[in-house]
Amino acid sequence: MIRINLLPADLRRGNRLPARVLAAAFGAALIISAAVGWFGLVYFGNLAASEQALQKVTAKLDSRAAGVKYYTDLEANRKDYALRVQTIQKIGKSRRVWSQFLDDLIDVVNNNGATDRHLAWFDSITVKGDPKKGVTVKLPSNVQGDDKSLMANFHEDLEAAPFAKELSKKSDPSFRQKNDPERIPTAYLTFPMELQFVPFAKKAKKK
Repeated sequence: MIRINLLPADLRRGNRLPARVLAAAFGAALIISAAVGWFGLVYFGNLAASEQALQKVTAKLDSRAAGVKYYTDLEANRKDYALRVQTIQKIGKSRRVWSQFLDDLIDVVNNNGATDRHLAWFDSITVKGDPKKGVTVKLPSNVQGDDKSLMANFHEDLEAAPFAKELSKKSDPSFRQKNDPERIPTAYLTFPMELQFVPFAKKAKKK
């Protein structure tokens, strides 16, 4: 026998979903939602922590990069300073220390305060440089008294001075006797004194 159900489709018992199916679907939806929420929380939480760690590492690298640059600049300055020191030392070795020459010359003239060998003085000091011939020092000299041996002693002391080993030539003793009423004794011997130094290029080659 044919039966006709005139109820709407949603009220028909045969077409309704069972309660178990609906409960299972609802439970699955809750589980999936919870899983998605947990995954999002974990993912974004780890992402924030990773970003903070990345920022710290980047800041540390930046600070170290600045330190490396500073060290590189220091190393460059050190090398530049070393080159300058070498240049200064090279220039220093290629120059005669004239203050030392004057000190040695004063020691010869003073003769430790003794006047038995000579009492000498200079009218002037003239220095003339020549790269090829070397430096020439002219010292118009005088020795108190009329004894020629005093002048010879003065020449000997000059030849024994430390700078004498750098001389290529020294003027020969030639003198004139003069008198000065204001001096005691009044007589004194005046003579030219010329010292010719070896060119520094030749001196460097010998060394």
